[in-house]
Amino acid sequence: MNNNKINKSLFPQFSLAAIMFAGASLSSASYANDISHKLRDARGEQTTTENYFELGLELATGIAPSLTDDDDKWAGGYAVVNGNYTWNNLFIEKYGESGEGLILGYNAYESENWSLDLVVGPKFRGLNFDDKFNDLDERNTSAMLGGRLTGYLGDNVLQFTLKHDISGSSEGTLASALVGRNWQVRNWNFHGLVGVHFFDSKINDYYYGVSEAEASRTQFTEYQPGSNVNFSAEAGVTYPISEEWVFRSTVRFSSVSDEDMNSPLFETTRSTKMSLSTSVSYVF
Repeated sequence: MNNNKINKSLFPQFSLAAIMFAGASLSSASYANDISHKLRDARGEQTTTENYFELGLELATGIAPSLTDDDDKWAGGYAVVNGNYTWNNLFIEKYGESGEGLILGYNAYESENWSLDLVVGPKFRGLNFDDKFNDLDERNTSAMLGGRLTGYLGDNVLQFTLKHDISGSSEGTLASALVGRNWQVRNWNFHGLVGVHFFDSKINDYYYGVSEAEASRTQFTEYQPGSNVNFSAEAGVTYPISEEWVFRSTVRFSSVSDEDMNSPLFETTRSTKMSLSTSVSYVF
């Protein structure tokens, strides 16, 4: 989540909602899929998602704001879990390399070029990973329920989402609009992806705000953030080493506003986040 604390109107939220419902009235979609995975699919078929499962190892490095460290650089090795299973328009999806968690969904509408899915899944995490947050109120994972509209316009893949927390944790709303495409060069599948993301003030305040009561019993100053909009970009390449093994490499960038970094919970602040990752996965 980008935690930018820009006090903006809800116009981006309503705009994306309007795009979603307007798009659903057009010739509708043909698959349920995370857009990052779809762009890496060299076949480029507009068909219902295939069932698959894969495990891999990812090496990644980057620079980003930090809640617990005065160093904004990080690096490490991570397990990669990707998979999808579809049954009678119901599906379960996990594409770890996209940054999204486990998603349960139902394909509510589809046609030649557009698809509308109803999806639910966990988003964000609490602050119990470091002792310095022990005296703050507990932050729990949000269960985000909403719609995901995906479609083709020429060679481009578009995906719009609008979700609301139904768990009673943040009770907030998020929205996003993504567009990308891929280019096949022999067996190398290159892709690019850009997006805009909106988080309302309830999400930002729940995870990175500090209430008056919390400020009175901790070293943190009181802080109440507003909503925010941030931008992202991604470029990557996928290469099938064999029928079972797949190589991927991705570079990602996203903006972080100065207002975002006003939260006293952050140890290190930055105006951007960047990462480079490389993985090898085995497809079952």
